[in-house]
Amino acid sequence: MNYLVSQIVNFITEQDVISDESDVQDFYRYGIEISISSLLNIVLVVIAGILIHHIIESIVFLTLFILIRSFTGGYHADTYFRCNLLMCTTFILTALANSIFSNKFSLLIIIVLICVTELIVSILGPIENKNKPIDDSKRIKLKIIGIVITLIINCTGLFLSRSYLGTMIILTTFLIALLMIAAKIKERESD
Repeated sequence: MNYLVSQIVNFITEQDVISDESDVQDFYRYGIEISISSLLNIVLVVIAGILIHHIIESIVFLTLFILIRSFTGGYHADTYFRCNLLMCTTFILTALANSIFSNKFSLLIIIVLICVTELIVSILGPIENKNKPIDDSKRIKLKIIGIVITLIINCTGLFLSRSYLGTMIILTTFLIALLMIAAKIKERESD
């Protein structure tokens, strides 16, 4: 990753797209790293979806994961490799859980999962990344949007709960909430 990012930064510097000041270089380096890592995560999850014959689930998972996490934050692995591994593993486990539990959850279990998810998002969100601090005015806005978006998505999952897609929605939002707890645990351990 470092080699690839360095090559890209060197190339755009040589083309006079960005200056060679270290602050500018660091800014672009970080942006390029995040972009490549995010794109790689998307590609790997879609490939995993194809390999385990759950392509629709991979698209649902990615869409919800990217949308909700942009407002709630969550767990961040220490390396890009661990991030990619965690993303693929959590997708595969969620898709397999969906295969097992689709149409088997009672309405009560679905409502409990939704309530627990909403409670976690309401209490913990948004989770701050050490590389991307959140000021107080933005924190309140992100919290409200995170709660509302998660609620709308969960209500959609509830409405579709007797379908394969509905269960995938509920399980994915629940996973995102669990990853928020994992982020808080990691944060406390590092303090």
